[in-house]
Amino acid sequence: MFDFDTLGRLHEAQANTVIAEWLSDTVGAWEAHAERVGALQDSGGQPDIVVREFDRMPVVMETEYDSPAVEDARSRLGETLLGETRPFSEVIAVGIESLCRQDTRELFRERLNRNEPVFSVQLVSRRNGQDRTWPTRPLTATPSDLVAYCEYAQVPQAFIETRSGQIATIVHSASLKLVEGTRYLPDGESVLSDLMDVVGGKSPMQAMQTACAVWLTAVDLQNDLATYSDVFKALGLRRADRLDIIMKPRLLESWDIIKNVNNLPVVELAMSSLETIPTGMYELSDVLSSIVDLSIQMNSLNAKHIYNFAGELWQRLVIDREERAAHYTKPEVAEILSWLGASRFANRSASEIEDLDLMDAACGTGTLIGAGERGIRRLYRIKGGERQDLHQKRMENHLIAIDVNGIAGTLTAKRLTDLDVQQVYSGSKVAVTDHEAGSLILLDPNQTSISEVLGYRDVARTKDEHGNIGLFHVGLEESGVDWSLMNPPYSRARGGRAQATKGLDKLRAKAKRREYTLSHGQAGLGSDFGNLSLMRMKGDGVLSHVLPLTAAHAESWQRWREGIETHFDQIVAIANVGRAEESMSADTGMNEMLLVATKRRGSHKKRQWAKPSVLCINLYAAPSSLSEGYALANEINSISNDQDMGTTDNFSYVRMDVPTPGFPWYAVGNTSTEFVNVSCALMRGECWDPYRLTKTSLTLEMTTLGELCAPGPTHHLIGHLTGSSEIGAFRWTPAGARMSRTTHQSLWAADSKAQTSILVRPTHDGEVVDNDLAANMVESQSEWFLSRNLRWTSQAVAFARTDDPTHGGRAWNALQIADDAVAMCLALFYNSVFGAILRQVYAQSTQPGRATIQVRAIKGLPCPDFGASTRAAARARRVARQAFENLAGLELEPFAYCFRDEGRFQIDEVVARMLGLDPTTRRAQRMLARYRRLLAEEPNVNGRQKSIRAALEQSKE
Repeated sequence: MFDFDTLGRLHEAQANTVIAEWLSDTVGAWEAHAERVGALQDSGGQPDIVVREFDRMPVVMETEYDSPAVEDARSRLGETLLGETRPFSEVIAVGIESLCRQDTRELFRERLNRNEPVFSVQLVSRRNGQDRTWPTRPLTATPSDLVAYCEYAQVPQAFIETRSGQIATIVHSASLKLVEGTRYLPDGESVLSDLMDVVGGKSPMQAMQTACAVWLTAVDLQNDLATYSDVFKALGLRRADRLDIIMKPRLLESWDIIKNVNNLPVVELAMSSLETIPTGMYELSDVLSSIVDLSIQMNSLNAKHIYNFAGELWQRLVIDREERAAHYTKPEVAEILSWLGASRFANRSASEIEDLDLMDAACGTGTLIGAGERGIRRLYRIKGGERQDLHQKRMENHLIAIDVNGIAGTLTAKRLTDLDVQQVYSGSKVAVTDHEAGSLILLDPNQTSISEVLGYRDVARTKDEHGNIGLFHVGLEESGVDWSLMNPPYSRARGGRAQATKGLDKLRAKAKRREYTLSHGQAGLGSDFGNLSLMRMKGDGVLSHVLPLTAAHAESWQRWREGIETHFDQIVAIANVGRAEESMSADTGMNEMLLVATKRRGSHKKRQWAKPSVLCINLYAAPSSLSEGYALANEINSISNDQDMGTTDNFSYVRMDVPTPGFPWYAVGNTSTEFVNVSCALMRGECWDPYRLTKTSLTLEMTTLGELCAPGPTHHLIGHLTGSSEIGAFRWTPAGARMSRTTHQSLWAADSKAQTSILVRPTHDGEVVDNDLAANMVESQSEWFLSRNLRWTSQAVAFARTDDPTHGGRAWNALQIADDAVAMCLALFYNSVFGAILRQVYAQSTQPGRATIQVRAIKGLPCPDFGASTRAAARARRVARQAFENLAGLELEPFAYCFRDEGRFQIDEVVARMLGLDPTTRRAQRMLARYRRLLAEEPNVNGRQKSIRAALEQSKE
């Protein structure tokens, strides 16, 4: 034990000793030591703190007062602890608050017990030979955060990903061997067909890979239970060991022991699939032996308490996850979403936390619900909970997982079982429903039970109060769940999801009659699962969903947004605006959004919309590890209610006031708070000067495009291209493909090379295929068009004019505008930086560099009221008419290059005059230049293209 020095201060070494003692006492399985001399191989170095747990990777923390000991931590990378073989690839750099220098040992220990935020942390890692310190500036941390970081460091993610890739390769080879061997059998094709019936898959190879992955998870479970569970050891369950002869009957016998205790779905599917393969196949025993070897390798990682290994293998081995509706949520994304949700229960007691009902009604591989349950257990531990049978209680009563796919249910059951294999549970609420609407049967308010519960098909252990076997209940409102955590299907059902379309309209209607209105067929299944969550959650319950970014912007999601705004508080929407390769999606590659919100108390029928706010978080990069996901969640949680906007090293944030029900959450997906300030002011009819920090009111009131014109019909009514499915009034052929132009022309397609000025030419010639429909379409011809699917990186024109009335098309929507002067105003405005900024925050950003507007959403596009009967509007129309002819012929660069485009500068100056500004002043010119750079610097405008970013760099002010 150390003594105080003559100044009465707590030495760093003393503090390390107290921290190590606290860690050992807090986590009973840990053995933490401080200042051990000669603890490292070769160098004989002395790490500040070492945390060890049997069979898991040791963890090193390097500490110093005031700031994290990053250099010391970096020096540990690649070193190896005595008695270990794996070098450190992650080290935790810790800073101890200087105020603790004056503490006694007892006072410092009390701070740790009270979980005070007396630490700062940075994570130092090495991947592929590259050292990385994250984040750039330290994050505040509590003692419980140190425990979490240690848990993650016990499972270096880079090592896990490498090993899972190796295992997946071996499983693939084993599957190929079995498929080829089976085809040599007299009834081989029948065997493969039976296997496909059991596990699914579009081909025998897909089915065999799935079967091998399931066998691997079953063997892995068997070995865990035989090692750690006293109950199963007493029943004679043996490990599948490479020293034994691995045969099909022996595995089936072992799995039968497991099934008869709690009928785990993991082994049910493993047994049924293995039984389809003939016992005498030479290749089978060899493959099973290989699988046992892989299981031993998996167990040697000791990672399953943190990492969803089965899910990782699934996403590597199974290529038809879209068809199976079993998407894999990236573990680091699951961590940020689940800890953000779990943290909202931090004010509850240990006894309340142990009774929290957690539901994932689209459970997939179980990564999300597993991460959520780990978050609940972390809170339980922080609150001093000591219940030894917590796993059993929660598995049997509080964890609800539902899917339409049997493999998904199996993997989820395995994931949840992995969290504590030492405890036996006698039943679960993991279900694979074969109802025609899948989990969405719960959209029916009168539906309270889910059948087809996994683990009840053969040995039923419990009955409900009505004597029904294999049911569990999901209540409505206050009898419902505390937390809905899921990554639901986004789009309209198709493929393996087709069953969910059957009867869905009737279910939506039933929900609507009870005033649950988040469902919207145009938005797809994601909004239905939002409705399901709203119905089945208690007041103060938490909603945590992964959603497409279109949910924040698209017109089709307006009803969903309005419902979220009406029924939930503390709404947080998180988007990733970093590099495209860092998408938060493991499967879709599309822009996604994480949503966390707390349901308001009281009956949903009494709720009224009342100008809510949404905290919009725009990550500069998606988290790359579990520890980063956890840290980002903590950093987001630290934003106080009185902070309206700001930036950190990892994200920008804006607390956005929603102006009208369901209005697009324009601050989501736009990284610059300065840009959001400008756009927000414009929507209110103001120009915000980012240099002087002042606002100037425009001389025109703001309105919407729908108040000034009527959007034309969709392209489906106008017609179809030659050679495509016949629909609509006309058959269209590219201009120039015919000997002469036809009577009818269309501005059908976007042509970035030809359409470089406001005045454009039709792109297609048409011939009538439906006279009656064509007569109606003629009435919708126009000279004025809005680009619906604008690509900022290649297209130069957002609003175009043709010489003569022309039909619209797929890319351009015709607009009926009675006053040409108003039309000229609109054309100039939407081709200026002012209009581009409003379009960027209003339109969908499904992909970087694109701003899409649905036809029904065109009416809501914000714009100044150029048609008003005011002197200012008349002046704007006069200015536009005088300048239009010259400006319409200018050759423009793509919008993303607006910061250097002299033609765009001219349009901006004219539009400024139309809005009542004087563009000749130095102040206005500087402000316009800043607007253009802010627009071009947004990742969802420049598409993260290197050429545009390089041009931006070259033209810095």
